[in-house]
Amino acid sequence: MSYFMKIYKEKIFWDLYYNYKFKNIMQIPYILKINLNSCCGNFFFDKKKINSFFLNINNICNQKPVFVKCKKSISEFKIKKNDNIAIKLTLRKKNMYNFLYKILNLSLPLIKSFEGLSVKSFDNFGNYNFGIKDYSIFPEVDSTISDLNFNIGLNISIVFKNSNIEKSFTFLNYLNFPFKDV
Repeated sequence: MSYFMKIYKEKIFWDLYYNYKFKNIMQIPYILKINLNSCCGNFFFDKKKINSFFLNINNICNQKPVFVKCKKSISEFKIKKNDNIAIKLTLRKKNMYNFLYKILNLSLPLIKSFEGLSVKSFDNFGNYNFGIKDYSIFPEVDSTISDLNFNIGLNISIVFKNSNIEKSFTFLNYLNFPFKDV
């Protein structure tokens, strides 16, 4: 069992239950999934760079990502229909909690002059979205594979079930999420 999964089941679950005085345990919020997205716009013609980026994302998440294909041709951008333009990945259950542990405890502290994540990144449903400017902060990124000369960003979305902004913020605070001081 993952460390964060164990913390959720033993501590956070019951803290949320008694804090918000839910009548039913099915009302307690939980993390449904984590979505990762990254655009390959700068190097989508170079198959070697896309392949190395694909392998690095696979090593980071222990799950195979999926290529997003272009739906129609755009001549201004020199994009043809069915060209690979992005990579997406959906993490659930054990992989989700392992990735969350990895990003909070190993990767975010490696960001130079990191001050914390913004509290304003919640949407109306309580989901939290943030971005990383350079994916090479993860320890699994192989520098021999990665011969990319520029930074590649990742968009990370944490999707909650049965939640709103206040409940999601409380949930992430129980996980010691590094928010900026308000």
